[in-house]
Amino acid sequence: MSTTDMILTYAGSRNTFTLCELADYVRGMEDISDSGILWHIKKLIKQNKLSRLSRGLYGSLAKKEFLPTLTEELKQLYNNIASEFPLIDLVVYSGQDISALQHHISANNALYVEVTKEASEAVFHYMLDKNIKAYHKPDRDFMYDYVDLGEPCIIVRPLVTESPLKKFDGVCMPTLEKLLVDINSDEDFYYLQETEASHIIDNARSLYQLNIPKILRYASRRGIKEKMQSYLKNEN
Repeated sequence: MSTTDMILTYAGSRNTFTLCELADYVRGMEDISDSGILWHIKKLIKQNKLSRLSRGLYGSLAKKEFLPTLTEELKQLYNNIASEFPLIDLVVYSGQDISALQHHISANNALYVEVTKEASEAVFHYMLDKNIKAYHKPDRDFMYDYVDLGEPCIIVRPLVTESPLKKFDGVCMPTLEKLLVDINSDEDFYYLQETEASHIIDNARSLYQLNIPKILRYASRRGIKEKMQSYLKNEN
């Protein structure tokens, strides 16, 4: 029996396990170091045959696909903007999807609207004409001084071309890969960067399927490929 088969056999016999527990089992049949076992674990995780549930804890169930929150309010917002501006690229998502990944959870009741760069100001003024509390491309200082994410609002941002997107029930929304990169590159997410960003990526990687090449391609477009590579190398 190969080392890989031993690991999968052991994983299939229980819901979760630690490296220590697995090592005791495997070393009952072959002489192998912890680092050797960990190498096999990481390989199986990349093949979606094992899941990393948290730091040092693994399971045999495959990670699930990330499904962004799509409420009736968000769907209606998307349809209204698409009807008013039928020729632009349009993406929407809820700040709740970001909060759910945080280590230090904080409220984010904003709805995010990303549109073709040239149309972002027109969409912003469309929101204002509808008496909707909205902000246009807020930078770090503006977010800190004026935006309370605990209150409902809409943040209008330019959509980066070739962003990784997916349609859910007819609504164009970001993939998890896009969210993780944007959190680390955009000024209005300043409060999530550095240490918190590491926790967010850690949580995302533990819970969901992640396409690492897709993350790095998009990160390269955003100019933060090295930063994302550094976060993604931090595996246990």
